[in-house]
Amino acid sequence: MKREVHERQKGICPFRKEKFDISEMEADHLTPWHEGGKTNAENCQLLCTDDNRRKSGK
Repeated sequence: MKREVHERQKGICPFRKEKFDISEMEADHLTPWHEGGKTNAENCQLLCTDDNRRKSGK
């Protein structure tokens, strides 16, 4: 699933608008899991590690 999302985003972090290798990115739910969001490719985006760890809700 991570590779599918990475390819869909063309490796670009939506926050930074920069390209990252798949190993430098982490999965993020678009609709949070605690709000009923599913863990699937449609509800997933990849953020660079720094942005994902800064994002609220963690």
